Amino acid sequence: MHLPILSMMSPHDPADTANDPMPVRQRLARILEGSDFPALSKQIIDTLSALDDDAHSLQRLANVVLREYSLTLSVVRTANSVHYRRGARPIQSATHAMMMLGARTVRQLASSLLLFENYARKSPELKELMLLSLLTANHARAAAARLQQDPEEAHLCGMFRNLGEVLVAGHFPEDYARIRALMADGTRSETAATRLVLGFPFADLGVEVSRHWGMPDTVVQGIRARAAASASVGAAITSFSHDLTHALYRLDADVTDIPLAVDAVIEQHGAKVKLTREQIGGIVTDALEETRELFVNPQIATDRMRFRQLTTAARGALGESVTARDEDTPTDTGHVDAGALRVRLRQELEEKVDVASGAGVGEVLLQALEAVMRGGPYDRTLACLFTPDRQRLIARTGLGEGVETLIAQFDFAVSVRGGPIVSLTQQRQAVYLPADRSLTTLEVRWVQSMGLTQFGVFPLIVLGKIVGCIYCDRVGTTEVPDRATVRYTKAIADLVVDAIGRRRSG
Repeated sequence: MHLPILSMMSPHDPADTANDPMPVRQRLARILEGSDFPALSKQIIDTLSALDDDAHSLQRLANVVLREYSLTLSVVRTANSVHYRRGARPIQSATHAMMMLGARTVRQLASSLLLFENYARKSPELKELMLLSLLTANHARAAAARLQQDPEEAHLCGMFRNLGEVLVAGHFPEDYARIRALMADGTRSETAATRLVLGFPFADLGVEVSRHWGMPDTVVQGIRARAAASASVGAAITSFSHDLTHALYRLDADVTDIPLAVDAVIEQHGAKVKLTREQIGGIVTDALEETRELFVNPQIATDRMRFRQLTTAARGALGESVTARDEDTPTDTGHVDAGALRVRLRQELEEKVDVASGAGVGEVLLQALEAVMRGGPYDRTLACLFTPDRQRLIARTGLGEGVETLIAQFDFAVSVRGGPIVSLTQQRQAVYLPADRSLTTLEVRWVQSMGLTQFGVFPLIVLGKIVGCIYCDRVGTTEVPDRATVRYTKAIADLVVDAIGRRRSG
């Protein structure tokens, strides 16, 4: 049985708009009742609602980005692209990259990759469908760059172009199988098959969910865009990119038919998407190179043979204008070992510490917390500061899974009843337990109440005065960090002290 493909959608029939919308809403209600969809919805809504480039928005976005390796990689790679890169040395810090890119660009990247991560891991069929959606997104980004349009918005629209089909395949697999079977014999178009099984086209469900998530209007336009009826250049790019992906990479096509299918796409979209065949070859090359990261990275389980098939199909259709590298060719886009990662994260933080960088204390803190969490690595990390009257020690910001809940719990009275975090901060010595010593009875009770196995407190002493601490932990039965890891964490805390001190003395 063939894996599913990105489907060519025909224009709506006049009767489409007369359909009762209740079936779509009933399907949406069933999806919302699922076990995992509400969590995905919350992540996407939280990401899209982080509209500003202030410290709070960046902290919220950073928590979304750093949870997924491929999303961290995407943000870092985008910041290192020709369009955004400002310095000679590549960026490794995701928070540094986010500050360069801005919240709007990051939230568009994050929304796209969250959708990919959620569905690509569910089944081979959905993995294939999401791979093709990602190729459409990358085609759209590359096309937009050549047409002086917003590349990241184009990427977002391309990723969500086939949202309705993804939702049906993921949440109604039996119905999806019936639709594919009806289309397989060649007697029914997608429009006819989806109407028979669902009562509405895929696009209607995609639009309902995109509106539920608060997606921009451009995404809705992209979902419904067609070659002959695209109202804007952005919608035309989305439709072109979707059709190009379908023409190149559908698994049920005869290889000899692919060049003709690509020629048809160029002819259909040529009036709105004015690109030469050579430019389209460059777009396909760029998209393959972007998608290639999924194949060269051992942390993301993807079939490398599939990448070879994609590359062969593209070269067969567009010839020498496609110059994508083999998936085993080494790259310099950010795959570094733990030691090299620490060095790079620390170097970037040192640059931010310098007053001449223009970075505020909040930016330094956020980048320092990323350096701690990824360089440790730790599960969670917080920046805790004393209140101006020095009566309480409060968590101000943090990174890691469930950190919002943890921040709410870190509000301690500065007294004998304040607990171990206050006590350890006041001792002025960095400590990680139980690596440095056994836990006291009070500390044992505290870690048990917090559901921890280990934690560290690294006091921040600025100009002789304790101002707070960096806190970090690992949850579960993970290995206790070695001495080198603890020294690295302390060095990051010392850079925060340096940054605060320079700005106060200045």
